[in-house]
Amino acid sequence: MPVSQHSHVDLFRAIHEFDPEADLFRELLRPWIDEEREWLTAFAQQASPAPIAIEDSWRLYALSRINQVLLLAFQKGTHDSWEGPALTLSDYLAFMTGMGCQVVEEAAYSPFFHEIVEVVDADGTLPRKDCIDLARVDWPALMLGSMMFSRAGVAVSCIPGMLQPEIATSSTLYWTHRRKFRPTADLANGWGSNSQWRTQFRRDYIVGDKLLFNADGKYDLNHRALQPLEDELTRSERIELLTHGCFVNCIKPDDDLFPYDDRVLLPRDFQ
Repeated sequence: MPVSQHSHVDLFRAIHEFDPEADLFRELLRPWIDEEREWLTAFAQQASPAPIAIEDSWRLYALSRINQVLLLAFQKGTHDSWEGPALTLSDYLAFMTGMGCQVVEEAAYSPFFHEIVEVVDADGTLPRKDCIDLARVDWPALMLGSMMFSRAGVAVSCIPGMLQPEIATSSTLYWTHRRKFRPTADLANGWGSNSQWRTQFRRDYIVGDKLLFNADGKYDLNHRALQPLEDELTRSERIELLTHGCFVNCIKPDDDLFPYDDRVLLPRDFQ
């Protein structure tokens, strides 16, 4: 385990062992904010799709694992046997913004900003044609400069055919280690208690009027002549999996894929 991650792993484990009757934010999270504020603030100011040091990527991944554990407090489901920490949304935001993350409220649905938690019926009005509309936000999106750190968890509504609700809410969510409501997979799966922390963080960026998904991927999905991989997904299916982190329409098997090497640059208004 890298030295820079020791305190992250200590906090990760302490959250699991913390007394649910005690004040998690005041006693455990708030004192830890100073551990990351200076480094994360500097990282946000210099955020760029250019390659970063592998140690920095591992450090971001460790922080993302802490974030995913805290987000269990705002989820429902049975895919995780632990109820999650006793944490309010205001205390969660105080912790994450205290370290340097910025809350982003994007009014229009975008898989760059939003992770689908639920697909619901429109409340009295028909969704706009060919659009996916936000119906509820369970937790907000967090960014570090122009880099997405954690997408918002949202319920959406749409016209029939835009999404397959069962697939969009229950297919495997990649680049993710833990959710209550669906199966997940990331590159740390199957590694030991120490080696799992040497996992790279997925970096997505706003680049002008475009969105860059998985900046460190080696296969550019904008290349029309891209050769199929062993999973035999089409280019559009690979883009669906990459941008959403999961399938939302594709009916092919979703539990043994390897999308981690793909990247794509798309217009900001795509859905």
